[in-house]
Amino acid sequence: MSETKTRTITALIVAPFVVLCFVSYESLIGLVAAVVLLASYELLNISFSKIQNGSRYYILIGVASSVAFPVFYGLSGAREGLSFLIAIFLVNSIVGIITIADKSGVWNAVLGTNLSILYIAGCLSFFLPIYLDHGPGNALLTLSAVWIFDIFAYFTGKRYGKHKISKTFSPLKSLEGVIGGLIATFLYTVLFKLVFEFLFDIDVMSVSMAAIFSVLVAVMGTFGDIFESALKRFFKVKHSGSALPGHGGMLDRIDGLLFVTPTTYFLLQFLKF
Repeated sequence: MSETKTRTITALIVAPFVVLCFVSYESLIGLVAAVVLLASYELLNISFSKIQNGSRYYILIGVASSVAFPVFYGLSGAREGLSFLIAIFLVNSIVGIITIADKSGVWNAVLGTNLSILYIAGCLSFFLPIYLDHGPGNALLTLSAVWIFDIFAYFTGKRYGKHKISKTFSPLKSLEGVIGGLIATFLYTVLFKLVFEFLFDIDVMSVSMAAIFSVLVAVMGTFGDIFESALKRFFKVKHSGSALPGHGGMLDRIDGLLFVTPTTYFLLQFLKF
């Protein structure tokens, strides 16, 4: 079976379940926590790949700390996020320093685990305040718009891509692909707004805001992908894991989303005031 067919089948199986998790705030917390668990494990697993002494123990600490953030943050009503983040950072760092036996693993143990908290748990948890402050429609749009951008950027770039964006870290990324993904994202956002407001009476961002949002998805989604590619090249791995057949690991699937989600929240807050 070709990789494209495998990717498609996996998406058709996983996507409906993910969308259903946006029906309630509680199920969204569970979804974010589950995704953080898988993605943080992948990041820490490749981060500790060259450390032998107690590496599994450090991975467990990092994953537990990362999952704790969206759970506590979500149950608090998506308030005091910075306080939770700093508290988990301090506890995680103290526990890491106490338990590290291999001096060569200090940098990875402390930086790797705390990067997992900030980069994966912190960024992805912005779905929660988007959901509470700006509605489930905008939260689901944030997720699905990144899916649309990735799909159309991939196929447009594959067909027309000539001007490469990052030859060092992501040589397949092209300007043509980004433009194709941006146009598709804007059209999808407008269609999403019309359908959801008509069928479900759920408020979604305005058409003028959709244009800004589409540019944001294109720019931040691309840089989020390149950032994760840079990490993988540093650790000399092709994929972060194998959790999603045809897509690689969970982190490979959400790399753009990790940059798009917080910036979407900032955009919505800015335009709100």
